[in-house]
Amino acid sequence: MKLFIPLAALSLSIILITSCAKKDNTGDGSAGASGSFIGRVQYQDNSLDVDRDNRLIRVLQVSGNTYKIEFYTGIPNITDFVLNKTNDSTWVSSDTTGLKNVTIEGKMLSINYQSNSQSWNVTDAVRK
Repeated sequence: MKLFIPLAALSLSIILITSCAKKDNTGDGSAGASGSFIGRVQYQDNSLDVDRDNRLIRVLQVSGNTYKIEFYTGIPNITDFVLNKTNDSTWVSSDTTGLKNVTIEGKMLSINYQSNSQSWNVTDAVRK
C-alpha cells in the first residue's frame, strides 16, 4: 500500500503532463493555402492594364490540391491550378513551364502567372 500511492501519483503525473502538452500554433502562416491576402495586384491583357495597391486577393480550394484565386477588382480570376505543399507553411504551384507561378510562404503570397496573353503579378501580399 505504501508503494501504491507514490506509483499512482507518478503515473497520474506522467499522463497529465503528456496529455496536456502545449500544441503550438506559431501564427507563421501554417493555416493552409486557402485564405485572404492584401497586396499589390498587377494585371495586363490586350485591352486592360491594372496596377493597384492594397487589394484583396482570395485563394480558395476547389477540390483536393486544386485552387482558384479571386481578385475582386475587375481583374479576371485565376482558376484550376494545382498547389503542392512543400513544408508546413509553403505551397508552390506545379507548373513546369515557369509561366504559372503561385507561391505561398508563411503569410506571404506571390504570383507571376501568364496564360493566353494575360499576365497577373502579385508581390508581397500578406495574409489577413
